[in-house]
Amino acid sequence: MTSSSEMIPDQPLRDDAALLAFATFLHDGVTPRRRTLWLVMLDGERRPLPVIVPVDHVPEEPDALMVSNLGRAWSEILLGEPGGSVLLMLERPGPAAPSFDDLAWRAALGAAAAEHGVGLAAFFLATADGVRPLTPD
Repeated sequence: MTSSSEMIPDQPLRDDAALLAFATFLHDGVTPRRRTLWLVMLDGERRPLPVIVPVDHVPEEPDALMVSNLGRAWSEILLGEPGGSVLLMLERPGPAAPSFDDLAWRAALGAAAAEHGVGLAAFFLATADGVRPLTPD
């Protein structure tokens, strides 16, 4: 596994361990005080594009308009990146165990990515206890 101290700009995030290490690098052990959704666009070789977007003040439950707009934005940003995808991390205060709302965000954003033809490379949940994959099962 690649540790966060070994992050190299422009290095492809080829597997789940590398994606997790990158999300952990972004989270950097903070104690979240509010809900933030981190958006990382990846090119066709799974290298992070130079813009990483934190979206603050994310509501507890998915907002349909916000989700649709995010999916559309990803599609437009990745238009010139064949095979591009998005890495998402929901950072929030509270316990490490995923909540119903976390899973609802995962489902809504996954559906938006699919609707707009954008690959979802990974979805992570970040809390004061660290970063963990949030899978659809």
